[in-house]
Amino acid sequence: MIRWLLRLYPLSFRDRYGEEVAALLAGSDHRFRDVVNVAVAAVRLRWETDMIRPLRHLADAVVVVTVFSLGYVVNDLEHGIGEIGRHWWSTIALAITVVALVARGTIEAVHRRRSRPLAQ
Repeated sequence: MIRWLLRLYPLSFRDRYGEEVAALLAGSDHRFRDVVNVAVAAVRLRWETDMIRPLRHLADAVVVVTVFSLGYVVNDLEHGIGEIGRHWWSTIALAITVVALVARGTIEAVHRRRSRPLAQ
């Protein structure tokens, strides 16, 4: 059952921590609770691993659309970027662009932090 449970984890995790998790589960006093905790953690890690690429692509598409929209809005202003604060539509476009860029940067930072190997 332990080997089946470990197969829920992504291959990179199994290669790095599989033997340790199996040994901990084999020596557990609260086996059922620990098995449930390991299964939940495995599903969560698998979900995060499988979803990061589509999420990054979606964030990239949102950034491209918002930057294009901001460029279109700024093009309609008579005196360029300096007028952004005086027009509600250009202010909204700028705010949405900034939020999209921050969201994309946050997704990348979280991914890099989680994919970095632990210090030994």
